[in-house]
Amino acid sequence: MQKSTSLFFLLLLVLSCKNSDKSEFQLLTEEEKTKIESLSHRLITSINEFDFSVVNNHWSNEAFKERVSNITGTQKSVFEHIFEKDLKRTIKVGNLSIIHLINSNQGKASFLKLEHLKDHSELTLLLTFNSSFNFLKYRFQIVKGKPALCDFYQFADNLWYSEKIINSLRLASKYKAFSSNRREANLALKLSEERLILGDTLEALNYLYDIPESHQTGNWLTFKKLNLAQSLGDTIYSSVLVTEFENNKSLYVKYLYHLYFSDSSDLETVYSILSKEIGESVTLDSLISSRSYWE
Repeated sequence: MQKSTSLFFLLLLVLSCKNSDKSEFQLLTEEEKTKIESLSHRLITSINEFDFSVVNNHWSNEAFKERVSNITGTQKSVFEHIFEKDLKRTIKVGNLSIIHLINSNQGKASFLKLEHLKDHSELTLLLTFNSSFNFLKYRFQIVKGKPALCDFYQFADNLWYSEKIINSLRLASKYKAFSSNRREANLALKLSEERLILGDTLEALNYLYDIPESHQTGNWLTFKKLNLAQSLGDTIYSSVLVTEFENNKSLYVKYLYHLYFSDSSDLETVYSILSKEIGESVTLDSLISSRSYWE
């Protein structure tokens, strides 16, 4: 008994030392912070100059893959498959599309905040256009001694891209290909797209409400409904917006709701929360006073 107890405490000691080493290894040094700061400013310049080299040369697929964590072995196998088949290219296109968006719409990317956390840093950007604005956040990590981009966050979605992938993997794992919920969701989406192609936008919208509640996660479906409703006139848009506001409490949906119904008091609360999140208020106040739209 004494021997087994000694072995147990020895194992704990070894694991404790390993965890301590790992934690210390992950801690950002001042030199690494300086490297990240330099890369963050180069990234902003590259976006504004229509230069893809910074994103292409500094994005780390391996670091992103590490972000897709806390999933089962089966989910990991599925992720590895879809990553090599489609996702790797989708991420690259997504990154480059930000640069295209800025330049095709004569917009500008500006620095708002760079926050150094324990083992990584987060850069918040303000994207401004003629009559609208948006925000984007990038995650930086040190990979093999060099700063690298490894994830991005859309404030309207309220999720890191890696979190979207994790949610999709868990949903697909919980509801298999032949489960009734998944079949109903796929059928409703298919019928909605078919009606949209035929020009029947109202019926396309109605089919989206046939998607089971289990698959109505995140903001993607809310945005899909609102985009269709917007083309159908104020009466339908306001009705859909009220329903989505009741079921979706994300900050962006609150913004859309209070802006549409001219609720200045609650809209001010939304702006206040947003200002705290982005770490900047002067620029945002200017955009708000000029009636720019968070899009």
